[in-house]
Amino acid sequence: MQIAIHGILAASASAVASFSNTKSLEFDGVDDFVDFGNPTSLQITGDLTISAWLKTSMSNTGFVISKDALHSGRNYALVVVDVSGTLRARFFIVKSNSLVNVTSTTIDVGDNNWHHIVGINDGSNLKIYVDGNLEATNAGAGGTIDNDSVDFEIGRRGDNNQFYNGHIDEVAVWNSDQSSNVATIYNSGSPADLTSLSPVSWWRNGDGDTFPTLTDNGSGSNNGTMTNMTSGDIVTDVP
Repeated sequence: MQIAIHGILAASASAVASFSNTKSLEFDGVDDFVDFGNPTSLQITGDLTISAWLKTSMSNTGFVISKDALHSGRNYALVVVDVSGTLRARFFIVKSNSLVNVTSTTIDVGDNNWHHIVGINDGSNLKIYVDGNLEATNAGAGGTIDNDSVDFEIGRRGDNNQFYNGHIDEVAVWNSDQSSNVATIYNSGSPADLTSLSPVSWWRNGDGDTFPTLTDNGSGSNNGTMTNMTSGDIVTDVP
């Protein structure tokens, strides 16, 4: 609604500000990570979708999103790994103490450009999308995810570390299959407002945050703490 003030149309005070993405987090690959503890709403054992934007030039394994600790509990993760000299995105879950995964096949995500990654467990299959396109499917590998007591983290893997080096932005988690919404989330290469898709958790990674807290914009109220990081790790390099 607009209101005329002295002959000039002005926006109503109740109008919602337009969505913009101006910040991301930069991780040093040494000891930076964000810790969320082990909240109940992220102990997802059924259908699962994880979405994140990343920019990196690393050439070794780094955990982007992890609810996985090699020696103390294993659930699910989104990770980048070196495959024959190129960096690929990988999504995995652990079910009945066995790890199953799916890895992107063609796009090198280590080219220091922004890429959008989505990992999905639809209950039957594991799927991974890169920049809005379905890159690979592991048919029959989906199913019930183990629920070990391990923290949800951005930027590293639990007790095995494997820190991520680069930028991460706009991380979101759903306890549902968002395959039909991947194009909407990717939004032709520009992060979008995810409110209407009702994520369990959605962290803007700088936008609307006050160091050292990452505010959850989803329904789960799962705020995170930037650990071994400074306010200078909130940067203006964005997709």
